Amino acid sequence: MNKTLTAALLLGAGLLAGCSMTGPGNLKVHEVLLYGGTQERIVWVYGNLGSSAQTSVKLGGSTVDLRAQVQDPLAVAGTLSANGKAVYRLPTAPLSAKLSVTRDTRGLFTVAMNDAGGSVYYTDGRTWTRLNAPTGSGVGGTPVSGLRGAGNLTNAEADALGSALLNQGALAVAVLNEASVPDGPLTTEPTPGEYRRTALYVLPGVPTVGATTGAVTPGTPAPPANPGGRVTFTELASGSNANVGTSAVQVATTQAALSTLYNLAYGRQTGMPSVPSLPGNDTVVGVFLGQRATGGYSVQVTGASTQGGVLTLTVALGAPGPGSITTQALTSPWTLVQVPGTYREVRVVDTQGRPFQTGVGSGQVR
Repeated sequence: MNKTLTAALLLGAGLLAGCSMTGPGNLKVHEVLLYGGTQERIVWVYGNLGSSAQTSVKLGGSTVDLRAQVQDPLAVAGTLSANGKAVYRLPTAPLSAKLSVTRDTRGLFTVAMNDAGGSVYYTDGRTWTRLNAPTGSGVGGTPVSGLRGAGNLTNAEADALGSALLNQGALAVAVLNEASVPDGPLTTEPTPGEYRRTALYVLPGVPTVGATTGAVTPGTPAPPANPGGRVTFTELASGSNANVGTSAVQVATTQAALSTLYNLAYGRQTGMPSVPSLPGNDTVVGVFLGQRATGGYSVQVTGASTQGGVLTLTVALGAPGPGSITTQALTSPWTLVQVPGTYREVRVVDTQGRPFQTGVGSGQVR
């Protein structure tokens, strides 16, 4: 009796040891490796659970529990949840800088990429543009949906990833040569029927600078003294790495004061564009959001009006949303706008009409 039981147990153990992980039906694995401002490996697992409520696979040597997909911005039709999340995530190895991008006030770009890769994409935090060339100056762009056409991403993956990277201010994404990145293909057990791999470099804090001459591009003049009237404003520059720790509003009506604003805005960057000339009857306002612990925060002037000698700027404040992929670095978003005329007072409000809070840092946008 004991010998029979022992033999049965040994046979069962041998059968189990010889079995490999079966995984879901029609298994496909697609991954994107993010470098630069975001060091993360994001893996979509496609498959059919069949009659079972769950199954598992091994990704990178770790067993991952697969179940029905969950509600999440990164969830893509046909995929399964991995350990209760829409995607499986792993860190990527550090990679030296591969991309340099600046945007000018005309909407043209100066791009340099230290890699034999592919397309470069840009977002102002709201929409995406694919640049018409991976390198050069005066480069234009074409509006696109998310990151469509990037590497081996499907359209659904490109849209989901593009949406997750929005609301972080101005950033650029370059398609890298997969052979040049330090992380090898993801080991998967069982072997998937389809495996796709894309490598991207994320560059946060793309600044907007003056046109190539450094001169201000003026807007259509508007009379500043029109009571309750709208005022035309021009965005001179913007970015996400100011040398400012707390939220602040700074006003410049002289050339010296404008130089001070530029030094604050570009104080943490290796290079600063030339300071444009300020006409004697114009005002430049700098709105600084203050230091934040991650990317995903932004500030943009959306309107200007004047009444009784008081200039009121309306700003849209951005913060990272649920499921967004934030750049893991300290940021300090800012914007500089030029307005015709001078004013006895400058006020800044958000899109709900609430006063912009100054003196706030290292916290949430309020």
